[in-house]
Amino acid sequence: MNRLYKIYSLILVSVFCLNAHAKLNVMTTTTNLKSVVESIGGDKVHVESFCKGTQDPHYIEAKPSYTLKAAKADLLVSIGLDLEIGWLPLIIRGARNPKLRAGNVGSFVTGEYIDTLEKPKAGISRAEGDVHPEGNPHFMLDPQNALVVAEKLKEKLKIMDPENSDQYESNFKKFEDQLKAKLVNWEKRVKAGKKVITYHKTLTYFYHRFGIKNVSLLEPKPGVPPSASHILDVMKNAKDEGVKLVLVENYFDPTVANRVARDVDGLKVDIVPVSVGGEPNITNLFDLYERLVSSVEER
Repeated sequence: MNRLYKIYSLILVSVFCLNAHAKLNVMTTTTNLKSVVESIGGDKVHVESFCKGTQDPHYIEAKPSYTLKAAKADLLVSIGLDLEIGWLPLIIRGARNPKLRAGNVGSFVTGEYIDTLEKPKAGISRAEGDVHPEGNPHFMLDPQNALVVAEKLKEKLKIMDPENSDQYESNFKKFEDQLKAKLVNWEKRVKAGKKVITYHKTLTYFYHRFGIKNVSLLEPKPGVPPSASHILDVMKNAKDEGVKLVLVENYFDPTVANRVARDVDGLKVDIVPVSVGGEPNITNLFDLYERLVSSVEER
């Protein structure tokens, strides 16, 4: 009996030690959020993203494999603001993981902490395209917003894993110092008032941070393909405003942008990543911001 008791006790101790050293299992909806979790969580977390860096996060297929991943997650980090409304609720419902439901301990909606841009001033309708009633959800393209998310995430991880609070504090401080130093450099390299054309409103926060003027959108309305007459209007605006650069998010077809560039002298098209992993060498948020700054800086 004593021998069996000792064996049972050893098993309990082993299980306890295993759980004490287990990493938090985190799922994110985008690779930009994944990058923040990696920076703050470090080796205390295991993190995966549902969306790849080459995908439009509005339109993701709710695969059964995603449901299985969510079922095993301790924490779900999302954008909110209806960005994932077409697919994330299906995953959460299928996962049957109560921790991930809105308001519960395993749900962390980052958009709740952001002062969003482009909030509709009145009631909206489908005639206006794919408009987000709570504001533009692409806030992670402003480095300052990434810092806000990182700080709130640090506090969330400390609540979920108090034993490693000091590590999360240290990781956040390192992230904060790096980002602030790089932001000084980026702001020096971007000329305020620079004029560009973009396909979708993905880069709104990036433009707002660096004082860039978006003269025209290739989409007449969010999610609405450009008509021939709209393309002519964009060409006219480009010529009148002296625009030299069109930025196209890498998950959109650049055909229209290339057509505009052919008819406007000196207009260059740059297909840019807007998420970590959008290009092979974009492995974290710092790489992403550097790539975007390099695209718009004066040479």
